[in-house]
Amino acid sequence: MTVALVDDEKNVRLSVKTALKKEGFEVTEFSNGQEALNAVSQNILPDIFILDIMMPVMDGISFLTKIRELRIKTPVMFLTSRDEEFDKVLGLELGADDYLCKPFSVRELIARVKVLLRRSSAVQEEDKIISSDNITLNLSSYSAYVDGKKIELTVTEFRILEAFIKNKGSVLTRDKLIEISYPDDTYLNDRAIDCHIKRLRKKLPENSIETVYGLGYRF
Repeated sequence: MTVALVDDEKNVRLSVKTALKKEGFEVTEFSNGQEALNAVSQNILPDIFILDIMMPVMDGISFLTKIRELRIKTPVMFLTSRDEEFDKVLGLELGADDYLCKPFSVRELIARVKVLLRRSSAVQEEDKIISSDNITLNLSSYSAYVDGKKIELTVTEFRILEAFIKNKGSVLTRDKLIEISYPDDTYLNDRAIDCHIKRLRKKLPENSIETVYGLGYRF
């Protein structure tokens, strides 16, 4: 599991990183919210963010606001000072999942991180979320996102994209795509699939769907 540790205090980052790595976590460090947001914009998403509130350039509250606007639901834990009661409440209202007051016990931090990750994993399993790179599908709500932004898909386009993500790198024939997208009616002209692919390509990042001539398509 991966952790993004965002704090302008080098000593705090060092102690937390050391403890997390002993527990088997991979840790990426950032000294302010803007650095972490730059990584998010490059589709680098951890399993959890551990954020200081008071930081230069971009504080923790501003970072949280930005990623929630992008519909990124990655768990967020705030590290706060005891006199930041307002910020703690505001952070939870904006979508933070937990907070820990400085100075804190590293053992307690590790325990809370594990709880948040278990909770997040259970939610994703319940929602039946699948993803590939910067594309995410929620199979329960039939919603699709690219770079955290919702895109509008027809039911057929959604089924085709779901099949592509589940079979990434494999060639799917037109007949197979018809079977997947029209389970109750497989007596269709395979050119109908070409039309759906054409529209789908306009909604996805460039070169997401490759034509394999004489065979079909590959994601």
